[in-house]
Amino acid sequence: MSPLLESYGVRVVALSRDTPQQVIEHRQRDGITFSLLSDTDVSVIERFGLLHEGALTFRTFLIGPMRFPLGWPIGFKKMAIPTTLLLDEKHIVQWIDQADDYRVRGDETRTRQALQEAFGDPPGTP
Repeated sequence: MSPLLESYGVRVVALSRDTPQQVIEHRQRDGITFSLLSDTDVSVIERFGLLHEGALTFRTFLIGPMRFPLGWPIGFKKMAIPTTLLLDEKHIVQWIDQADDYRVRGDETRTRQALQEAFGDPPGTP
């Protein structure tokens, strides 16, 4: 989806409850070039109304640098509901896309339509 967002000059910023160290690891592992922000106490996530408190937590074990969940839940944790916010240059929200399923992320077709509705065709388009 990067070429689509770049064609509109969109700056991507992601927010998660990951620790700063986990953010660094995600950037390195996944080759992420956009901004990743850490909200370990989920205070910002909660202020935006994007808090999901029913995520299961699993006991984990380590093998070398890798952490693996065991098969039974041991409690619940707070996490962000996957949400895409499209803000204009004045920081006014133009579009919100929120997943019903935390495993589902933004959809390029819906994002393209929202960009076109909010801003028209990408700059430089004949």
